[in-house]
Parts: sequence; C-alpha cells; structure tokens
Amino acid sequence: MQQDDRSTHAEGDVSPDREERIQEFLARHGGAGSTPMREEKSPAGDGGWYEVHAADGYRLHCDWSSVGSREELKFTELAPRGRAGGPG
Repeated sequence: MQQDDRSTHAEGDVSPDREERIQEFLARHGGAGSTPMREEKSPAGDGGWYEVHAADGYRLHCDWSSVGSREELKFTELAPRGRAGGPG
C-alpha cells in the first residue's frame, strides 16, 4: 500500500501538522518501530526528506521543500518490503 498526501503550509504551521501526521501514522501501525527516524537535508537547507518506521514494518516517508516562508510536504506510506501491495 502506498498513500500520498501533499500538503502546503505556512512556515509557522509546519511542525504541529508534521507531528500530528507522524503520531496518527504510528497510532495506526502499532507505535514506533525499532529503527530510528532517518533524515537528510540538502546542503542549502531548502529541501530534504525524513522517514519514520512503525512497529508493523510500515514506513512514513516525507519529502519536503521550502521557498521563502512556505514549506511543501509530500507524505507517502510504504508497506513493509516483501508484503503484497508493497514495494520490493
């Protein structure tokens, strides 16, 4: 299963929405997994990604970019590798 959720937020609104999205994802998938959150930022700091792992193997991947005071977030839920409907 792969689910996209594109959101655009004013800079001051990003953290609460981002945190709510992570908490909602973890609640649906049995809590946090044993793999720590991974993230990477562009050298200029205007984009990047992060990935949160849930206990059941699902991952929440977020690509983000910012221009001025706006930030765009694209969330994708990825099924565990090797499961029907999931990548790999």
